[in-house]
Amino acid sequence: MITLIAVVSVVLPAGMHVFGMTAIGTALAAASANPRGVLAVGCYALVTAFVVSTWQGLLGTPDQILRLLVGAAFVPISWAIAVHLRELLRATAEAASDRGMLAAIVEQSTDAITVLDRDGTVMMWNAGAENLYGYRAAEMVGRSFTRVLPAERVPYFRRALADANAGKHVILDELPRLHRDGTTFLVSLAAAPIRDESGQVVASAATERDITAQKRREAEERQARERTARAARMESLGQLAGGVAHDFNNLLAIILNYADFLADEVTADGRRDLDRIREAADRARALTGQLLLFAKQEPTPVENVDLNEVVSSSSELLSRSIGPNIRLVCRTHDQPLPVRANRGRLDQILLNLVINARDAMPDGGTVVVSTDRTPDGGARLSVADTGCGMTAEVRDRLFEPFFTTKPADQGTGLGLATVYGIVEDAGGHIGVASSPGAGTTFTIDLPRADGPAPGAAGTSAAGPSPGHGEHVVVLEDEDFVRDAVIRILRENGFRTTVLHEHDPAAVLDDADLLIADIALRHSSGPEVAVRLRRRHPGLRVLFMSGYSERDLRDRYQLDDSVRIVPKPFTAVELLAAVGDALAATAGHHG
Repeated sequence: MITLIAVVSVVLPAGMHVFGMTAIGTALAAASANPRGVLAVGCYALVTAFVVSTWQGLLGTPDQILRLLVGAAFVPISWAIAVHLRELLRATAEAASDRGMLAAIVEQSTDAITVLDRDGTVMMWNAGAENLYGYRAAEMVGRSFTRVLPAERVPYFRRALADANAGKHVILDELPRLHRDGTTFLVSLAAAPIRDESGQVVASAATERDITAQKRREAEERQARERTARAARMESLGQLAGGVAHDFNNLLAIILNYADFLADEVTADGRRDLDRIREAADRARALTGQLLLFAKQEPTPVENVDLNEVVSSSSELLSRSIGPNIRLVCRTHDQPLPVRANRGRLDQILLNLVINARDAMPDGGTVVVSTDRTPDGGARLSVADTGCGMTAEVRDRLFEPFFTTKPADQGTGLGLATVYGIVEDAGGHIGVASSPGAGTTFTIDLPRADGPAPGAAGTSAAGPSPGHGEHVVVLEDEDFVRDAVIRILRENGFRTTVLHEHDPAAVLDDADLLIADIALRHSSGPEVAVRLRRRHPGLRVLFMSGYSERDLRDRYQLDDSVRIVPKPFTAVELLAAVGDALAATAGHHG
């Protein structure tokens, strides 16, 4: 361009002063946004103008000087314009790069990122939203976002959209959404307003993340923690229950036996009173048995039992137990469900759960007892009712002993605690689902039984028999219990001697049998027996205790040949155990 103007200036008459037009090249060069190029073009234009005008004989004239000054003025102006254009182009390129990067991030994000206008119409729908909802962008852009909302959530969406339109940030959790296939899932939401150059909110952008699996894991972890806490609480309560049962059994042994002692010394009216005492003591004895069962300290024989058969055979009894206004439905699995358990305990579980269901439906309803297979191949027993349900606070304490929502004269609070103990003792798990007004479902999962049932340990058939002067040494630190034992033995033909924990072994020189309480104040019956047998290796021993037999055998490492008579015992039960112990051969000493 400059060269062309220079050639034209040479051809045209000198008086036209066209050479000054070379300054236009500098101005045009500014559009290149290249400051160095502008300086080069400007210098070239000035040199060309000077040469042409000098060749035309204008050297030093005002015309030459004026036009050269104008051309020189164009150089810094054009340079400044080029610098400014370069900065604008760089900023524009960076902005375009940022927008492209942002668009790529939005498109590649695994979270659903959507843009909605002020009416809730979808303006943008990224790949994450396509994966989350199952709808392609072409299917959602221009459509209302309410398409992916459950109907009951639309009012809440309108309120959140109004907050965003008002310029507020919206953060919400556990929002239900609808997938294209109709399934429901949960998302967390973070939404922010989008403003135009004037600051007006024109749209809102939302980021949603699927938290369904996370919430499921949290629920499972929470249930696991609750089960662990409940198991720990139950274990503590079980230990307390076992201790209470032991002390109570000592008292019952005294009550039962001294009631028997009085039976022949009172009138007929007094005997009736003693019968009532014995009846109350027997009920208390059954209660301590339930306590020990809850504490998992009461051994019971087990066998392979078909859970289907348990439900089927119990249906008639259960129907009679719930009354005419409640319908009982029994549904059993089409295949046998063998479990390893005590048949009587399973019947007890069913009866307790069904009676609880009955009490929860005073106006009638339905109880459904069903069996099924668990995912791991075990057996499941379910008892569901249409009753009043229960609160979370009640549900959390449901299996605690002595906790009951029934009136004091209608329940002891041990029914479900006993069920819990039976299930845990069988290696199973019990769960409950309930809410007020929605009924209650108990679910019991038991491991599948494999292999034949082992034979139950036999018990002696020997009955009570009087003694013939045999010498029995009694070690018991509860005075009234010891006196009762001594009296029973002496009145039935035995010689007796009282032994204390630290007495020397010499008192046993002619002893035929040692009867010792297992839990003593300062040591234990097995420890004393070991010490005494160092001098009398053939000594027969019969232990007694108010604790459970299984717990004692585990704690003191007593094998099945060691005889233990449980407290509370009657005279008949004690004499039968003594006769059995004395009948043992020297090679099978207790």
